[in-house]
Amino acid sequence: MSVCPALRRSEGGFVCGYSNKPIDPFSWYCIGNYAECPIFIRFSRERPPAPKPEEAPKPLAEVLPLAPEKAEAEFEKAIKPVIDNVVLKYDDLVKKLDDMWKEYESGVVGARRQWEVEKMSLLRAQELLSRTIGDYEKMLAEVELKRDFMPQDAYETTRKDLEAKLEALRSLLEEVRSKYAALEEGLGAHFKRVLSTSTSTEVISLKLSLSKLDELLKEGKISRDTYEKLKKELEELLK
Repeated sequence: MSVCPALRRSEGGFVCGYSNKPIDPFSWYCIGNYAECPIFIRFSRERPPAPKPEEAPKPLAEVLPLAPEKAEAEFEKAIKPVIDNVVLKYDDLVKKLDDMWKEYESGVVGARRQWEVEKMSLLRAQELLSRTIGDYEKMLAEVELKRDFMPQDAYETTRKDLEAKLEALRSLLEEVRSKYAALEEGLGAHFKRVLSTSTSTEVISLKLSLSKLDELLKEGKISRDTYEKLKKELEELLK
């Protein structure tokens, strides 16, 4: 590494021997390409001719050349704290990010496991609402069949009552389905993100969940529709 011969060390940093002014050698031409330095070029052009043999050479005013080896040592001494500070800062940051990721991963896996258990209540609620809606639809159809055999007031009252209940039940079912889908999608996105970097233990856990679904179906604890829906969701996570 080439170092300007006019670069010298001072108590506050470095000084240019040509201009006698403080200078930052790391952002100027002092180290590596000092021949391109405007100050060096100007000084080189203005340098007086070499003295005659009988005359003692006049020393450059206040210029104490710095040996390249010494300049390099000073450079390394000055730059090392900067390097150490940057490395230490980001080494600590990486460790914090690792800890944050582990905490996030643990939270996602825990939430997913809990969701797999508690979402069954939402699925059962949807099944119950669907059956209840079907029952009210049948009742409404029967009322329509008996219309000619019922007093008009009784028919109107019964029909309006059934339609109001049907509207409320359908609205509730739609709300449950919408919220269930949003939760499934949100948790699924987080779980897929974790699954892509997690150990194979989670994959094995998902496969065990599929086996558990088969058992629940055989035991009649879940319907075929619910089984197919849950199986599809788990298989999507394994892709």
